Amino acid sequence: MKLKIPPPVLFLLCIAIIKLLPTTELLNFTFFVLASVLFVVGLVIALASLLTFWQAKTTVSPKKIEQASTLITTGVFRLSRNPLYLSLVLWLLAWTIFCETLWGVLVVIGFIAYLTEFQIKPEEKFLAQKFGKQYLDYKQSVRRWI
Repeated sequence: MKLKIPPPVLFLLCIAIIKLLPTTELLNFTFFVLASVLFVVGLVIALASLLTFWQAKTTVSPKKIEQASTLITTGVFRLSRNPLYLSLVLWLLAWTIFCETLWGVLVVIGFIAYLTEFQIKPEEKFLAQKFGKQYLDYKQSVRRWI
């Protein structure tokens, strides 16, 4: 599997792009609370995901998917097949609100599209080959994002 831009690098690139976009002066208390909630929910999902990877003693690295030793289907992985990537999306949405730019939503959509095409779909193909029916059943019962 050839990874074009690793998800953490893509995430940081999107953070920078959003910061450079023109502002729309959105931020009031309601938007601040929404952004804070999105950030905290993303943090909880990320920490729960990392803990689950650690407990399963399998790789969390998107560049080392071939080292996956276990198919994780418990915890937050019952709700999303890609909870770590979902947490990045929530953080980008929170950042978009904090930076007061509606244009950031387009960056988030681009992030989702790129990640789906160049990271998630190749991961799904690999996992189907490695774990077979177990993964295909999981894929049928749990959504890619949410």
